[in-house]
Amino acid sequence: MARYLLAFNGPLPLPPDDLRLIGQQAQLLDTSRRTVLVETDADHRIHKLASQLPNWTISPETITPLPTTRPAIRKGTNEGGSIT
Repeated sequence: MARYLLAFNGPLPLPPDDLRLIGQQAQLLDTSRRTVLVETDADHRIHKLASQLPNWTISPETITPLPTTRPAIRKGTNEGGSIT
């Protein structure tokens, strides 16, 4: 199953007809003010939605891992200059 973000570029609120069409083609997972997260098992459905919804941009969901903020001990050098 692939997830996609659909961003609305028109005037708010989100058009109910567009949301209904999106719900028919893919599973709605979350909705925010201008963005909808959907999941689908067929990429052709997303391409079909893109052609039917001119005020929306569609992009695949990308997950970026957060960097760790835990302190790490760095290896230093001993008195002889070699790495320990």
